[in-house]
Amino acid sequence: MQTTAVRLYGKNDLRLETFPLPEIREDEILMEVTADSLCMSSWKAAQAGADHKRVPDDVARNPIIVGHEMSGRLAKVGAKWASKYREGQVVTIQPALNYEGSMDSPGYSYKYCGGDATYAILPPEVMLVDALLPVAVDGMYQAALSEPYSCVIGASHSMYRTSRTDHSHEMGLKAGGRMAILGGCGPMGLAMIDFAMAGEKRPAQVVVTDRDAAKAARARSIFGPVARDRGIDLRVLDTAGCADEFGLLRDVSAGELFDDVMAMVAHPAVLELGDRILAFNGCMNFFAGPLKQDFYAKLNYYDVHYLEKHVIGTTGGNTEDQREALSLMEKGLIHPAALVTHVGGLDASVGATLSLPELPGGKKLIYTHLKCPLFALEDLPRLAKDSPFYAELDKIVTAGNGLWSAEAETWLLGHCPKVAEDPDVPRMAK
Repeated sequence: MQTTAVRLYGKNDLRLETFPLPEIREDEILMEVTADSLCMSSWKAAQAGADHKRVPDDVARNPIIVGHEMSGRLAKVGAKWASKYREGQVVTIQPALNYEGSMDSPGYSYKYCGGDATYAILPPEVMLVDALLPVAVDGMYQAALSEPYSCVIGASHSMYRTSRTDHSHEMGLKAGGRMAILGGCGPMGLAMIDFAMAGEKRPAQVVVTDRDAAKAARARSIFGPVARDRGIDLRVLDTAGCADEFGLLRDVSAGELFDDVMAMVAHPAVLELGDRILAFNGCMNFFAGPLKQDFYAKLNYYDVHYLEKHVIGTTGGNTEDQREALSLMEKGLIHPAALVTHVGGLDASVGATLSLPELPGGKKLIYTHLKCPLFALEDLPRLAKDSPFYAELDKIVTAGNGLWSAEAETWLLGHCPKVAEDPDVPRMAK
């Protein structure tokens, strides 16, 4: 068995290669990967190389497969797991294994397990912690996106406020409260908006800021109708050039402060704004992960004391969060297609991963068996003028209000050449 995969060798050293996989052991499972959604965390791992906490020190000699927002089918099930899983089963994984305290994670730490691959070997710990999740949703892209949704679900469930009578903690967003999502029109911000309006504890008002007018307009057009249907006051604000964001936020909240604040950008000014707008007994979550270990921002400790403010950080979800995401997808309560703005094949993954901070839009969705340049959904009408291939795809996407869909996925999978057949991909002996 061979796999074609994107492997990390060191800082900014990603390579697309074809190489043999060993025969699986009885406690392993062979997975045929179909889709992987690129995550900024993979870019951070590529920037850090062996300095990353999850990347092995010997990565230069034993490269790892990147990618962790993955979905596909089980190709071969080891004997130990034959009573629980079956070949052909559609699955996704929760990469935050936390197995016996280890930091090892698919997409960061394993020689044969990562999402940017045609085939991957799932190590036993994936199954031992019950992180291999059967999928019933329509579309591999939805299954892959259940992992980033698990991160915002975990972040939302981690928010809290305290009781002054019995000192208990009430977990989760404040039902009927006010929520601010700062820098919230990127892919994870969109997922946060989506879940905030779908979970059991829904705010009465959700205010979202972003300094990109196009992103803000897109978020408004997608989620505005959802908010109206659910009786939620959603405001998406383009704050580019705004001299007083604090004043703007106070205006749209009728002078009130916010019970829950999500900081989706690792910038001191964003955190300091979040601190200023946080209400009594409110909670702010620093969701965006900084690259620098000496990252600081000012915090008003007078308010922390007298207004009983809570400041936390979360770095991902868990298996139950991901199950919740899949359940919400099955019920049609969240909209994963809203996150996808670009689609491509595995041959596009190296360039896209290394360029993620510069690439506009939301999620970059990779179909791992395909050879296809990365394209933006908004560019399909232009591309369609010169290409029957893109013309047909444009019809499907246009019919879906410009969003990706299971129908578009099926068409693409049936009409693209395969990356494993590309003679330009290096074949490795081991």
